[in-house]
Amino acid sequence: MNHISERLLKSAYHVGELPSGALLIKDNAIYPWFMIVPAGEFTELLDLPKPLQLHLLEDINQLSQFILKHLPEFQKLNVGAIGNVVPQFHFHVVGRHQGDPAWPGPVWGHRESRKYEDGELTQLVEMLENHLAEFTKREG
Repeated sequence: MNHISERLLKSAYHVGELPSGALLIKDNAIYPWFMIVPAGEFTELLDLPKPLQLHLLEDINQLSQFILKHLPEFQKLNVGAIGNVVPQFHFHVVGRHQGDPAWPGPVWGHRESRKYEDGELTQLVEMLENHLAEFTKREG
């Protein structure tokens, strides 16, 4: 975990590891907002070795499928690697819906947020772990 920018850790929870890197959940319960932070000195997607890029794409797809399958109130995804504020390469996968506070604009820079209440984050992580376990069984 020592490879993750302090700025990212101040606004997110480190909840585990994926094949492509550390998995963070942004501390904003308005959106299911995941971030993947590969270990290494990377600032741009093209800096990642090709095998790591492929793992990242697979992990992005899994997080995207999780949001759309298990969180039906979110029908749209925002995905991207901006890196203007935190130059360390990290990738966002965010669930969106019409009527969310930032809609139709981007969530990046939108200031409205809500902290996770007791049990909410744990429930989200458990649902994600179950989804990933199901996927691993199908692929294995």
